[in-house]
Amino acid sequence: MSSVVTPPYDVISPDGQERYYLIHPNNIIRLDFGKDFSGDTGKTNKYTRAAEFLSNWRKQGILQQEDAPAIYIYDQEFLSGNRWFSRRGFIALVKLEPFDKGYIYPHEQTLPGPKADRLKLTQSCQANLSSIFALFPDGNNEVDSYLSAMAVTKPEIDFTDDTGVKNKLWVIKEKQTIDRLVTLMKEKPLFIADGHHRYETSLAYKEQMRKENGRLSGDLPLDYVMMVCVSMNNPGLQILPAHRLVRNIKDFSSDRILKTLKESFTVELIGKGCRVEEFMSGLNNRAENHTFVMYVGQEDAYYKLLLSNEKLLDAVFANDHPEWRNLDAGILHSAIIHKILGIHSEDVAIKEYVKYVKEETEAVSLVKCGQYQLAFFLRPTRIEQVREIAMMRKVMPPKSTYFYPKLVTGIVINSLT
Repeated sequence: MSSVVTPPYDVISPDGQERYYLIHPNNIIRLDFGKDFSGDTGKTNKYTRAAEFLSNWRKQGILQQEDAPAIYIYDQEFLSGNRWFSRRGFIALVKLEPFDKGYIYPHEQTLPGPKADRLKLTQSCQANLSSIFALFPDGNNEVDSYLSAMAVTKPEIDFTDDTGVKNKLWVIKEKQTIDRLVTLMKEKPLFIADGHHRYETSLAYKEQMRKENGRLSGDLPLDYVMMVCVSMNNPGLQILPAHRLVRNIKDFSSDRILKTLKESFTVELIGKGCRVEEFMSGLNNRAENHTFVMYVGQEDAYYKLLLSNEKLLDAVFANDHPEWRNLDAGILHSAIIHKILGIHSEDVAIKEYVKYVKEETEAVSLVKCGQYQLAFFLRPTRIEQVREIAMMRKVMPPKSTYFYPKLVTGIVINSLT
């Protein structure tokens, strides 16, 4: 199984794409993240090839349709730090709702490019090739306990993927069991963790198909989208920070930047040539709010930044994203990257200015070699903060959350026909 699945398409590098192509002729990469070829046209391209692969794999029995409606219990066991965790959820279809009403809440802004790409793929394949990752409140752990009671037998699928994560899947077809889960989940809000672009794509596809086929009535497959739903209380729910690398800072001067930072932050030199474990341990174990570590590659120096002037937040967030004032990512973007470094909020999604990195060693290396001028390390966003912002129907700064591990693509596909 591990040779035919991939991570989500948007975390796969060009080298990774090539590797998945070579690993197995039936790898899901050919459907979900196909290659562009020089001779491609409007009629023959990666989207039409994906549809051909999907059709052929179904005909050849490589992909098999369930003989009855099913949900799937999905476990991912993984190592974080020096501890093993297990994150459990279930895969099911969820009825689509617009974000401005109903029970489904986003927390991330979307971009037109990825949505256009995913819409072309959905139009061509008429399927959900991957699951959206959603979270739900489960205060008394009733849903998690119910899932655990169902997952006592040997899983139908059990494999370790190429990142070392153990994936297990149980197929549940008993109607009474499924109905009970539906009842437990009734009217629970769902907070999208990963997959905002794909959710909006599914909405657009549904609206387009209903507009083009006016006679369509009643509930149809295109009114639903495939999701992995995980309890917010699940002990395996891990959010990692996405650290920020910055370049193309106009008239860059570390002395000037440090001087300006000292007007609103307590700035302390941690040391030079520090080990990653040393400065990250110091950052994560501190009780103070709004603390960051800044790395200056020219000096190989690490500085602790602690917000000391709360009035700065009044000025920065008076008219622009006031909901961000308690978020470390919001303060970093608005008060430091924008106000002090001069990189406007609309440019933080552009790689020419800001890069988002999960691994601290990679971040240090990219700054040390001169590709970026500064690195900012921050603590993870808390799940309560995600929920609070989403309930306001607001969005967080780009890459405020990195849910780990990523869901595997290719275990379950949902046909929209």
